[in-house]
Amino acid sequence: AMLPVYYNHSLVGYAIGYTSSFAVFLNSTGQVSMVLVLVLILAASVIVLIRKFIKELRQKLDEFTAGIINNRYDAQMAESLPELAPVIGKIKSFTENLVEINSELERSKLKLTKILDGISDGFFSVDRQWRFTFINEGMYSLYAWEPETARPRLGKVIWDECPDLNDKKNADKLIQAMNLNEPLHWEAESVCHPERYYEYQVYPFDEGLTVIVRDITETHRQRQEIMRLERLNLIGQMAAGISHEIRNPLTTVKGFLQLLSSREQYRQDKEHIRLMISEIDRANGIISDFLSLGKVGLSNLKPQNLNEVIVQIYPMLQADALSQDKEIVLDLKKIPDIMINTGEIIQLILNLVRNALEVTPEKGVVTIGTSVSGNRVVLSVADQGPGIPEEIRDRIGTPFFTTKDNGTGLGLAISNGIAQRHDALLDFETSSQGTTFKVKFQLCAGSNEFHSTAANNGLQLGAASVESSH
Repeated sequence: AMLPVYYNHSLVGYAIGYTSSFAVFLNSTGQVSMVLVLVLILAASVIVLIRKFIKELRQKLDEFTAGIINNRYDAQMAESLPELAPVIGKIKSFTENLVEINSELERSKLKLTKILDGISDGFFSVDRQWRFTFINEGMYSLYAWEPETARPRLGKVIWDECPDLNDKKNADKLIQAMNLNEPLHWEAESVCHPERYYEYQVYPFDEGLTVIVRDITETHRQRQEIMRLERLNLIGQMAAGISHEIRNPLTTVKGFLQLLSSREQYRQDKEHIRLMISEIDRANGIISDFLSLGKVGLSNLKPQNLNEVIVQIYPMLQADALSQDKEIVLDLKKIPDIMINTGEIIQLILNLVRNALEVTPEKGVVTIGTSVSGNRVVLSVADQGPGIPEEIRDRIGTPFFTTKDNGTGLGLAISNGIAQRHDALLDFETSSQGTTFKVKFQLCAGSNEFHSTAANNGLQLGAASVESSH
């Protein structure tokens, strides 16, 4: 290195220094290295401090988060994070509002659940995968399900849990409501309990369907009864209008036929005349049946024991049965008196027994029984026929409906009318082993004491009645 030398502002020469290049390099790099070391130490210190700060911040934020989750706010939290004090205030306010809203929703949900459980109709909802999301107590009662605690159904697929809903008609309607997103209403017979009828109302929503199920068995029966009564009323009006107009010429014709049968010149036609008179009598009988359908009230009611009425006409019934190589058996229990019109009850028994004899095969038995069931006296007539086909059971008792070749279809309709006028119920039970028609009469006032005694002692009369009637 050469440096100029000055004296009194004048250049007087040069100073020249020598050294090795390696020494120069070591000197310069040593300074740089010292600077770098200092920088690294400073950087490491800063990083340690930052990490410590971040760790403390993370811990405080975790505590802050836990406080939000557990709905716990305190002054220490605000002091530890003063920058978040406004945020903490806002969050606290929002959280308190949410807690209040959630509490209100829970109260509303509980109230709605109690209301839905309180209604007698069945109510349930399903999601789009046909899984139960809600079931009220009415559904458990309606379908006689085990309690939810015994057999949980929420979350289960409805097709697996309820055969009635899996029935083709009901399933098609539910799928239609789901796919078309439209409410539907229909009625259907129960699969599990064929004697029950249910009404279904389906309302779709975004997440699935809500379904209301109502037992309308009694309403359905009343509709059928109203239809039957309307038909009977029409027939009664027709019968009342035409009976006298027809009977008068028939009486005249019968009188002249009887007059002709007494004359000598018509002796060879006596058999034909007798046949014509019998047919006129048959026509008069049909007219009388029409008039019976038209009756709306009863007279000559008096306390009478059904057993006495049955024993009174038993010889005639047994003679009719023996002529067909069949038998009538009595199974009469001890029963109280009831208010009846004896003549009409005899007609009722004759109709039921003769129908039973017609379907009972030779050597067969028709059983007439009486008993007390609840608050009713029950008259039963059981045959040993093939039973009533399911497809015509709903039409039994309809005027003019008959399965007989020569029947008028009025026998059961008249019997039903007699039962109605006595405030009694006429129904039947049928199977492939036979059919039993039952007429259930109301007990008279003052019969409760008998009913208690009969129920407690199990009094029976059957065999004795049969022997005495023979």
